[in-house]
Amino acid sequence: MDAAPQLRGIVAKRLSHLTDVTTHLDTESESIEEYCQRKNILVVAETEDLDVSGGKPIKERPGIGPWLTPDHLDEWDVLIFYKLDRGFRNHLDFLLFYHEFCTVHGKAIVCVAQDIDMTTRMGKRFASDLVQFAEWELEEMSQRRAAAAAVIRKAARWNGGSFSFGYEPYQDGKGWFLRPHPVYRKEVVWMAEKVVAGSSPGGVAKMLNERGIPTARDIQNAFFGRPKKGYEWSLKTVIDVLRSDLIRGYVLHYVNGSTDPPIRVVDDRGEWVRREPLIDDELWFKVQAALDASSKPRSGVRSMGSMLLQIAFCGYCGSALYGNSATRSDGQGYNYYYYCPQCKPTSSVRREILNEIVGDTLLDAVGDCELTAKRILAGDDHTETLMRIGMQIADLTTQHYVHGGVDDFHAKMAELEAEHERISDLPAEKPKVRRVGTGKSFRQWWTESDDEQRHSYLKAAGVSALIVRAEDYQKVVRFDRATDTADDLVLDIPTNVIKEFEGRHERPSGPKPVRFVMNLSLGTLDEQLHRASSVTG
Repeated sequence: MDAAPQLRGIVAKRLSHLTDVTTHLDTESESIEEYCQRKNILVVAETEDLDVSGGKPIKERPGIGPWLTPDHLDEWDVLIFYKLDRGFRNHLDFLLFYHEFCTVHGKAIVCVAQDIDMTTRMGKRFASDLVQFAEWELEEMSQRRAAAAAVIRKAARWNGGSFSFGYEPYQDGKGWFLRPHPVYRKEVVWMAEKVVAGSSPGGVAKMLNERGIPTARDIQNAFFGRPKKGYEWSLKTVIDVLRSDLIRGYVLHYVNGSTDPPIRVVDDRGEWVRREPLIDDELWFKVQAALDASSKPRSGVRSMGSMLLQIAFCGYCGSALYGNSATRSDGQGYNYYYYCPQCKPTSSVRREILNEIVGDTLLDAVGDCELTAKRILAGDDHTETLMRIGMQIADLTTQHYVHGGVDDFHAKMAELEAEHERISDLPAEKPKVRRVGTGKSFRQWWTESDDEQRHSYLKAAGVSALIVRAEDYQKVVRFDRATDTADDLVLDIPTNVIKEFEGRHERPSGPKPVRFVMNLSLGTLDEQLHRASSVTG
């Protein structure tokens, strides 16, 4: 009688958390090895899925999943687990996998510790019962973890996992918390102040990368002892940090997973839970206003954009001048121009020349004038109070209808609704705007600022420059552009300045230099003339 052919097996190991219990893998390996020797099973592969939940479908796991594809069907006969719950904690996944995969392709499942033989009816029934119990146990553990996580969040504790840029975990007694990092907190403030001063988020990202500031992901890798990957800052990561309530200290919670925006955590008194913030509320709101402004069409706020984008305009048709480049006559690099896309090349002027002319004109006119800064004293429209009461109502409803009921629910709900109505009827106090001297001259500010910051100031202050060729100056009348609203920084300067200049350098064998006339409109800044003061530069 011929001996039965030797079976080929794949050993699949899984652990849901990377802790000291990974030493269990050694024990499991010894038991599996002894079993395979006793049953004369040839192990053709061993897979490990570490830090992977048993609720994840088996075919989607990175370790064992690739072996459960048509490409490897002819390479094995038996799928070997130490225990059945290492393979399945979802009853539906188990049934589908067994009936639609194992039965169809003639594969067997072996569970060493439980000695399950699924070639018999009793073995199949026993395996099904075990998986159902494992699924119930997984749900129980999930509920216990969710309840524990809710308690941890309400205490502003850290529950492990990722943490926001600017914070660092620390242990206090038996609990872990987050506190501002002594170095990276300053980077969050720097990012916020740069954006408020007019830098684009993309430009801020570029500067962070140039300075070698690690991202949150690499900071977390270092904290957990994992190798750094060298992730770089991008426009999106900068915006994500500056838009988040996390930098204001609010503890956030993803209710429906990461697909929906997180909500603020509310404590048992209905108050929002906060830890020490990285920036104050006033700066945060200024950042949001700056990000909103930069995201608008034709805002002119671009990473490494031209200083006069949406500030310099064609004096013939009124279109904004855009940046362009052309190869130099000597072939060494490029010359950069502002040009009108409608009238090109009629109004084409060298970019560095026009930037310098605008800057010098402003410095000549108001270089020693003091800048004033706008300070907003927030009024009280009761929004935050109403939001807090709304969160209390939502939390009370959830506790009552989802988590098993609340004593005196209707009385408590009536009290909250009455308070919400009372606050809604209170008169709203409008915010007040004041301007205070900065003690800094325009010349000092201009020297310290980069092109993005200068652009933001000029754009928001309503400054605009209309450009025509000198020979057409008397014929063209387009110097009546409406201006935008005043910037956060306001300078007291005269109304319009007319200046003629040479806008293109003469080439060695080219045409004569081209002369232009610039009408520099100072927008709403002249309205502040009576507030001007002179300071020494």
